[in-house]
Amino acid sequence: MTLYEFNALDMDGRASYLWQHGQYLTGAIDAQGRSNFYALGSYFVEVELFDDGDAIAAVVPFTTGDRYERLLRHLDLDRLLS
Repeated sequence: MTLYEFNALDMDGRASYLWQHGQYLTGAIDAQGRSNFYALGSYFVEVELFDDGDAIAAVVPFTTGDRYERLLRHLDLDRLLS
């Protein structure tokens, strides 16, 4: 699925597709909040979580920018390559 097609889905559709086809990369807890990051084809997806519980606040695809920089700060390449 292309980034454009993924963006056209509602949040439930994005989450469902991500669970079936995405590859978990890492989680992040920092001043920006709690998130999980996934690889999905030629782009990445950030799943933003509410501060309390595990409810999903947003499912946001990206390829560059602040989300990409945050992913890189939390990514453990040794874990991914083992």
